[in-house]
Amino acid sequence: MGDQDNEKRLNDILDMIGSMASLDFSKVLEISDRNDMIDAIALGLNMLSEELNAQVVARASLDELNDRLEQFAHTTAHDLKSPLNNQSGLLMLLELALKPSKNSDVETCISKLKLMNEKMKSLVEGILAYSVVHAREVIKEQIDINELLREVMDLDDVSGRAEVVVEGKLPQIFYNKTASVQIIRNLLDNAIKYSDKTKCEIRISSKDLGTHYQLTFKDNGPGIESQYHDKIFELFNKIEPSYKADSVGIGLATVKRIVETGGGRIWVESELGKGSSFHFTLPKDSGNV
Repeated sequence: MGDQDNEKRLNDILDMIGSMASLDFSKVLEISDRNDMIDAIALGLNMLSEELNAQVVARASLDELNDRLEQFAHTTAHDLKSPLNNQSGLLMLLELALKPSKNSDVETCISKLKLMNEKMKSLVEGILAYSVVHAREVIKEQIDINELLREVMDLDDVSGRAEVVVEGKLPQIFYNKTASVQIIRNLLDNAIKYSDKTKCEIRISSKDLGTHYQLTFKDNGPGIESQYHDKIFELFNKIEPSYKADSVGIGLATVKRIVETGGGRIWVESELGKGSSFHFTLPKDSGNV
């Protein structure tokens, strides 16, 4: 029961961070009488939310407020990683000690705990990735998107999970390499994760728009209804069927933030049953990324 209560408290904290990232400061976290690390984080988050709300009402220093919120999210995510990793180790030891028989209640409970723990770790990693977009040191270099795509596909074993076809030759850009990897990885992962086909297919193409390059990742997935075309890029917003419960709703928000920070834009064209095409632009002079 204690573990379930702690999981709820951690989920409440992450939900509040998502609300604050959307400039919604109406939530207040409950403080228990345990006086533990989770209580300390919740108390600090309540105080920060109250202070930010007062300043946002006055519409003053929004850039500074966002920087402080990003730093808080970054610090909080780091603080949560250690106990989650410890929990993974304990679950492994518990499974080895009990050696539960296949399909037993014990095995089912351990499997559920593992899934919950992995989902929480994914959420924390997503918050970290999202919170460091502006904090990244601005180092730009010449990047061949063709080579970078191959690197990401090899590292993530994309070929084993999807058929990727590159139409023509992709451009070379002067950009931040870490940012470029995050864009490619998240768009590939998004297409694969939501695929409803036996074989996920992704077609990648590019256009020269003069001042910008436009890249397109087109998949053969289930498609997205028009009313959700903007919402999928919002932090912690996810439109998904029940069998895709492993999503945490951060990947596309991170891509949008990276692309817009670099002076580009991202959008989706999609219809139900007809797949989705994610388009994004990168300026040839890549701005601040």
